Amino acid sequence: MTKKRAYAYLIFTLLALLALNSQVTFSQEADPEALLLTVYPDGFVFIDYTLSVDETFPTQNITVFGQVLEDLLVVDANGLPLGYSLIGSSLNIYSLGTNEIDVTYLTQDLTSKDGRYWTLTLNAPINTRIILPLEAAIISLNKVPEMIQTSNDKVTLLMNASEIEVTYVIGIVGTEEHAQLVLDEAEAAIMEIQSLGVILTEAKTRLQEAESAFSLGNYAEAETLGNEAKNLAVQTNQTATQATSKIAEAENSVANAENEERLLGLNDAQDLLEQAKSAYELGNYSEALSLAAQAITDAEQSTVVVSETFPTLEVLGAITVLVVVVLGFFFIKSTNKPKQAVAQQKKRRIDSERIFRAHNDLMPEEKQAIQFLVDNNGEAFEAELYDYVKLPRTTTWRMVKRLKTMGIITVTKFRRQNLVRLKNKYDVKE
Repeated sequence: MTKKRAYAYLIFTLLALLALNSQVTFSQEADPEALLLTVYPDGFVFIDYTLSVDETFPTQNITVFGQVLEDLLVVDANGLPLGYSLIGSSLNIYSLGTNEIDVTYLTQDLTSKDGRYWTLTLNAPINTRIILPLEAAIISLNKVPEMIQTSNDKVTLLMNASEIEVTYVIGIVGTEEHAQLVLDEAEAAIMEIQSLGVILTEAKTRLQEAESAFSLGNYAEAETLGNEAKNLAVQTNQTATQATSKIAEAENSVANAENEERLLGLNDAQDLLEQAKSAYELGNYSEALSLAAQAITDAEQSTVVVSETFPTLEVLGAITVLVVVVLGFFFIKSTNKPKQAVAQQKKRRIDSERIFRAHNDLMPEEKQAIQFLVDNNGEAFEAELYDYVKLPRTTTWRMVKRLKTMGIITVTKFRRQNLVRLKNKYDVKE
């Protein structure tokens, strides 16, 4: 009896292992070869998969989009239905003997709505064709499509395999209501980017043209110009960001060259860097980007100055005597005019509290920089300011620019460096 029970346990174990092995061996994870999404006005999406599979595998596993599926249908190449089981987002299809499977269903889980704006979101495993509803107008795309075309008032997109997000509205393009939506969105984008300190002259001009067209009842033209204004604002912001990064990179390249004493050719790099900053301040971000890139190249190509001839001992001796004579002359001259020297070295008394009261919108780091200047007789090089406030070079440069715009400081060139000086109007009157 004990032997029979042992045999029974052994047979049961072998059957269990065989079943487990067959499940692992004969089940295949499949990706669709073709994926089509048809979006309806009510937010439902009709999804059509086409899969080529190995007919020797009894089951195929695919991941479906959405949690709630309606009218799910799985058929073979001859249109005959296949059995399946659905657990969560995993669809297990019994596919033994077929080499092609077509899966279709409806789901509302891929779309969301905010006001009039619909958004379709999908993580596509392959290139995906999307057909939008009748009279849908695309508002934004997170990726540039491979193809976009319009046929019978329907827009068709071909998107690469990736995270896809398409925002659209349904309605006749060129209506007053839709034109107003486009203008509002363009204005909001411009205001948001302007708050970052980016100059958007061209985008604002295009928005004014759109508003003029809207006031004349040319709603289709207003939409076109409004979209152009928004795109210009976004592109300008991207260029400004690139220019800011490139200017910071150029500053580092110039600083590295100075530290390594690669001074031959460095003047050109410094001049280009200053031109880049000036162009940036004027809103010419493309020019600033180009000049900063050239400054980096010139700084990296600068070399150490090497003297080809060495002075003899006699020449060195003569130079030493000359230096001593000159120093002695200036020493005697300075001792004869003590009052003038004292006057030149007179310490400024600056009312920092007056500055803070007059400009109550100062940032903490700006107050810190002003106090540093007060403690240093009202002036310091921009490089010294950068070392003190411990901020990135570009941030320090923007802070100096803002303080100058507020009329608190002046910035002048002194020995190829920026000398930052508090204005005399803040000196304590004696």
